[in-house]
Amino acid sequence: MKKYRNVVLKIGSALLNEDNHAVKDFIDNICQQIKTAMDSGVKFTIVTSGAINEGQQILGVNKRPKQLESLQAMAAIGQQSLMRRYEHSFKELDCFTAQVLLTHDDMNNPSRFLNAKATLGKILELGIIPIINENDVVATEEIRFGDNDTLAGMVTNLIEADLMIILTNQKGYYDKNPDRFPNAKLIKKCDIKTLDKIDFDLNDKSDEGTGGFKTKLNAVKMVTTNNTTSIIASGFEKDTIKKILSNKQVGTTFYI
Repeated sequence: MKKYRNVVLKIGSALLNEDNHAVKDFIDNICQQIKTAMDSGVKFTIVTSGAINEGQQILGVNKRPKQLESLQAMAAIGQQSLMRRYEHSFKELDCFTAQVLLTHDDMNNPSRFLNAKATLGKILELGIIPIINENDVVATEEIRFGDNDTLAGMVTNLIEADLMIILTNQKGYYDKNPDRFPNAKLIKKCDIKTLDKIDFDLNDKSDEGTGGFKTKLNAVKMVTTNNTTSIIASGFEKDTIKKILSNKQVGTTFYI
């Protein structure tokens, strides 16, 4: 049985939308699963989306804005509230968190890359859970294109994690879009060498974020080539993290 010791967990926007389910209960459950894993020696880093959704809820804005500066403003307004959600849930479990805001430029600049690597390493060494989001006030890549999928891949490589879990509103990766094709089949194990042959247009973006499966699969390719296990699974299913760490088949596992 494979033992994972350093995990990056990416939580998508659709899972942090009150229209889909009770967000507090969801975060409480995720935090409890992480706490249980940490008690057995597993380090966890969270890459979270959801700041824009949170900002919309605070201001009572029902429809996601289209203007980039409006999205950046919503993210800035919602970021503190989003962090408080995680902080409160983890505090109930006697766990501490650290907010980390990164950009693609940070990952591509050698000096900033090394600084981020050293800081995250120390945070994890202290037994603290880093909660990472894009710094949307100064960077726009994930707002426009990725829902933090690419950032999750970059962070996974940065801290040399041995497992990246992407939680989404689908059960995993399908041979075609299950929202449009009732006969779509879940692919439980996927060789990343086959991904270049996939028609990404079959995987639509969610209303809550900008991801879609194209950016998720790009993140998977980014980390799997470094021999890191990648799993895309549903955040709506019960005990997803616990099952994955117990080596039970959940979602789609990618290999090289």
